[in-house]
Amino acid sequence: MELERDERGEPATNRLNYTAYRLGRALDRFTENLALAHGVTLSQFLVLQVLGEGLPLSNAQLGRRTFVSSQAAHLVANELLELGLVERGSHPTNRRIRLVQLTEAGWDVVQACTQELRDHEQRLTSHIGEDLGNSIVGVLDHAAQVLAGGYFGDDEAEAEAVHRRQITSRPRHVPSRLAASRLKGLNREADDANPGS
Repeated sequence: MELERDERGEPATNRLNYTAYRLGRALDRFTENLALAHGVTLSQFLVLQVLGEGLPLSNAQLGRRTFVSSQAAHLVANELLELGLVERGSHPTNRRIRLVQLTEAGWDVVQACTQELRDHEQRLTSHIGEDLGNSIVGVLDHAAQVLAGGYFGDDEAEAEAVHRRQITSRPRHVPSRLAASRLKGLNREADDANPGS
């Protein structure tokens, strides 16, 4: 027996957020398998990939860049330290901050994985064709910048999004200090507009 579809139904794949999530899951699966083949987890590889830009970073910076808390970034950095893929160094102006950077072994892993990722991206791009400028990474990066996905420093957008939530008991992340300050202002404005509520 065939089930009857509600005429209001629309394929989830018609929506960008669902399709981007699906693509993200597929890329994560590929990248995780690639990372595991080189002896690191996906979380560890993300840290290595960010450090592969060549700049030493603090745990807080690593957390922001890999979309986790600074404590989680610290744990992953410690795992990589034990594997000999990163090392800690001193900050040039702040003795309290320890910076993390790649070792030669870390660079070897990053470069090997990056080459395989490039090959995978080129296969993907060749299937898409030249209509997108022959670079799906460029298109997605541009889309992420336009949408400010995850806010990426747009405190106004973050504060507005948090302000509009109907369920506030379990926020997905702690707003940045600037966004939290802006959020307090929005909440005060709402309280002033609705004094009896």
